[in-house]
Amino acid sequence: MISAVIASVRSTVVALSVLLVGASLVAQSPVAERLAPIDVDGDGKAEVRSLQRIASAGDPASSLVLVLVERRLLTPRKGIAAARRDGLRARLHRLGQDLADAGCRAEVLSVDVYSGPRHQDGRTVLGIRRLLQAYAGKVELAGALLVGHFPDAKLVRTCNWRKKCRVSLPDQNGKKVAFPGRTRWLRRVPELVAHKCDLVLADLDGHWEKRYIGEPRGLERVEAVFAGAEHLAAGGPCAALRVSQMTYRDVFHVADGAVTVDRHGFTVEIDDTIRDHECTDLDRKSRNSIAQPEIAISRIDARGSAWSPKPEFLDSDGQPRRVAFRNGSKIPRWNTVWQPDPSLELRLLCEYLDRNHDYRTKGIPPDAHKPASIAWGLGSGIRSLRRADASWASFNEPGYDVSKKVDLQELVAWLRRPALLRTLRAHSNGRFAAFARTDVNALEKAIGGTPWSFTRRGNALVPSLRSACRAGHANFFLYRTLWENKALPSAPYVLLHTGCESISPPNHQRAFDDPSYGARQQAEALLFYTPCLAIVGRAKVFYDEPRGFSETLRRGGTVGDAWRRYFAIEATAKTWSRVGGDIGRKRSYFWSILGDWTLRMPAVK
Repeated sequence: MISAVIASVRSTVVALSVLLVGASLVAQSPVAERLAPIDVDGDGKAEVRSLQRIASAGDPASSLVLVLVERRLLTPRKGIAAARRDGLRARLHRLGQDLADAGCRAEVLSVDVYSGPRHQDGRTVLGIRRLLQAYAGKVELAGALLVGHFPDAKLVRTCNWRKKCRVSLPDQNGKKVAFPGRTRWLRRVPELVAHKCDLVLADLDGHWEKRYIGEPRGLERVEAVFAGAEHLAAGGPCAALRVSQMTYRDVFHVADGAVTVDRHGFTVEIDDTIRDHECTDLDRKSRNSIAQPEIAISRIDARGSAWSPKPEFLDSDGQPRRVAFRNGSKIPRWNTVWQPDPSLELRLLCEYLDRNHDYRTKGIPPDAHKPASIAWGLGSGIRSLRRADASWASFNEPGYDVSKKVDLQELVAWLRRPALLRTLRAHSNGRFAAFARTDVNALEKAIGGTPWSFTRRGNALVPSLRSACRAGHANFFLYRTLWENKALPSAPYVLLHTGCESISPPNHQRAFDDPSYGARQQAEALLFYTPCLAIVGRAKVFYDEPRGFSETLRRGGTVGDAWRRYFAIEATAKTWSRVGGDIGRKRSYFWSILGDWTLRMPAVK
């Protein structure tokens, strides 16, 4: 395609202009040389296999930003043009210089981590954490950017949650009893509360290694209705009780509170004081004892977004085409039509780093210096965004606060309006954000060009967004179609995404090196197929948003500073009820960053 040729030419130009600068900076890092390999559990299979510094820039006295790059991206591979790989390397050198120009010291490291039959993503995360700890012990470490595909930490939390609602539980004779609404009862259930939790990497002094569960382990689940309301605080005889186990592997378990169950006596004793095991002594001195991130972490990972139709589903111009099947043939599923596209992955990363550089060096035009909120099923976020800039206090331009009849056409129109800071608020999961049911014909006409999705019609698959988007799902297929057809302006933006599980990787139960892990992740598709630079999002079904986010940006803080500010504010809560009660007081753990955390509100030009 012509666009691919242009991208290749641009890669070559960047390589020629930047590699000469970067070459003088390349040297083996003493810290990396001493650390690699990193074997957390001493089993002879290193979690971090190798480290090599490929670039550095900036004043050695400045705070350090590490750029950790997945080695696979820089290694020769069959079918991957050397120019594209070298183009990425050149842009990484340039990123290091951009960070230095912003007042930081930057080191870019090629990192090879464990990939193999053992499901141990969390242990590999701990290996990367040890690398960060080693640097923090030598220099002032501001944080790290993880470029490429690295394992995620998954978080399970168990706490003594006093609920108030209807419930059905067995009595002492095993007979299920239905208790009415407003019943007060104890729910202590190990719950997977974050499919992606970069707090584990960012909290360098917390006790996270002790929280890791590698091999399958049963965790006790207790649900109880007490014989009297007076027993809800410390426990006592039960009117109904259910005790079971839930099995988890490769997770970090945050256990708050404890219970002692006497099945014979049909009693449960509660102890709320045994808690906060991941926290430091200093963390525990806060009114709300929660772990605090010492550094900022974010991820720039295009692997899950880099899927393309197999060649037989594309025409001679590389566009999706109609494919007919014999009568009686089984119509293939998406994962037999689409396949991973490593060349596209490199292209997306290069394009992201290009707009990142432009944002840093060129600023934004005046017509893009605006906040924008879109919401469906949830409240508008425009008031929150206005706090990010003094000039936005009374901002009320039409089309920038959209919350009525919001289908995908409205979403596309909203994305076409230039805005610097956005918030998207819709019920969602790892694959899509849900908006109103959409007229797909009108949507495709508004976008123009060829749809990058397929819909079954009779015995054929045809290019169409109908199957993917008519229910109102904003997803990979919509964003890929917008990108392929150049349907959006280039105005960059930062996004606060409050949809539930908006950054959760699909197929998170599998190991990170499984090809389907994170495939078609909706927030990552936004990051790479629209002119987005950073997304702050939640990896759990919950109802909060990061307090202090806009205010921190207004004071000149980075996106990472704004993320960290939420933890600091939550720790100062006068009572747990002000931060969501038993179940909610660690809700900041659910949030992480995609894209570049080092960015600030830019200059207007």
